[in-house]
Amino acid sequence: MLPKDLTKDLKIRLKSINGQVEGIIRMLDKSDNPAQILNLFKAVNNGFEKAQHLLLDEVYRKTLAIKIAEALEACPGNCGQEEKIATIRNQFPNLNLYELTDKMNEMETIYEFLQTSKDKNMKTITLTIGNMVCQGCAEKISDILKELDGIKKVKTKTIQKTVQVEFDPNQINESQIETALTKSGYEPKKTCI
Repeated sequence: MLPKDLTKDLKIRLKSINGQVEGIIRMLDKSDNPAQILNLFKAVNNGFEKAQHLLLDEVYRKTLAIKIAEALEACPGNCGQEEKIATIRNQFPNLNLYELTDKMNEMETIYEFLQTSKDKNMKTITLTIGNMVCQGCAEKISDILKELDGIKKVKTKTIQKTVQVEFDPNQINESQIETALTKSGYEPKKTCI
């Protein structure tokens, strides 16, 4: 949602531009001086450009703020990117429109690096569930596992009676995953791939 003062400012600018466009139409009807008509065209273009910059500035600032927040959340304090994030965070209020886009790209790169580093720590196991007999079982197993802390992805295959689980070994281990399924009435066995 755009701030009310920005919306008000944009509406005022657009009404002004509308008046200029109507002026161009009147001048064209009178076959007035082409140089004056050209000046009005330039004024309309400038007005649109300023309105566009105001809107983009707001959108880019929000997007950059979100990216900074995501990066800060993804960086536990020892991710190797703290200095870059802090620098961009400090520069944030003073960035102009073109710098905002550059910093957004930089923050996106940092965030992707942090996510990739995080994903490298993930572990995947495949379990055979002998009593997974239908799609309902597969969905229930998936729901049970997704409720556990540290589970990133769950992929069930009903016909093969398998479930593939991607998890963070710092939060949960294989034994805890198997125990959660056993307590729910399923019979997990580790599958060797």
